[in-house]
Amino acid sequence: MDYKLAAERINTFIRPQSFPLGIKILKKGEMLPEGAVRPKKYNLKISLCQWITLARRWGRNAGVLAEDINCTPCLAALGFKQLENDVDFAAYLLDMGYFKDLALAEKATKELSLQPSGEIDGVAMFPLDKAPVDPDIVLIYGTPAQMSRLVSGYVYHFGELVESNTTGFGFSCLAALKPYWTGKPALVHPGRGERILGGTDEIEMCFTCPAKYLPQLLDGLEKTHKKGSRYPIQSYVLYEPPTIPPMAALDGKLHNS
Repeated sequence: MDYKLAAERINTFIRPQSFPLGIKILKKGEMLPEGAVRPKKYNLKISLCQWITLARRWGRNAGVLAEDINCTPCLAALGFKQLENDVDFAAYLLDMGYFKDLALAEKATKELSLQPSGEIDGVAMFPLDKAPVDPDIVLIYGTPAQMSRLVSGYVYHFGELVESNTTGFGFSCLAALKPYWTGKPALVHPGRGERILGGTDEIEMCFTCPAKYLPQLLDGLEKTHKKGSRYPIQSYVLYEPPTIPPMAALDGKLHNS
């Protein structure tokens, strides 16, 4: 697929303020794409959301392996490292103050669907128009209005609603990559961690979708655009505003020149 053209069409229909991204999940034994910038270049260990920001705002071809990440919840959630017992993860959530008791934390842990360890080795992220390899996922950040346009583009061809499951406090890294395993798109509300560490703006959220659906998504965006569903949203201006008393008083003092 021509990913440069795909990015141009996304920019035309959606106008995001950061680069639409391609995400490549590295299966066990796979290598990062050539030229991918890793945190160790800067003598850093980072959270995954930081490197997503590097790709979408700096325009970098970037990548991480497990050894590059120091965000322990991310390491556990994506299966980069082995978690002996899910109860340990629930205990972490409780210790962070996200739940009132361990039972609720365990319930949430099950709903998060943590990935089993040993399946993936890393993640590559890059501006879609510079894709060095075929991506597994397309990830686009923007405002809620921009997200609604992306959803309408998808729904046009598939007729199924796009879901959003959010904790309110984090794990947007797991949510953003979930389409790799589920085969379905999702809306992601970045949580506390990504907004603090990744610098994601408070008005931003993201749309994540299996890359195999990109042709239908683009066609759906174009077709719905032609029918009038557009971004920027077309504010209705073809009406006559009311004249409030101070304006009426001023009008009585105006004369044609």
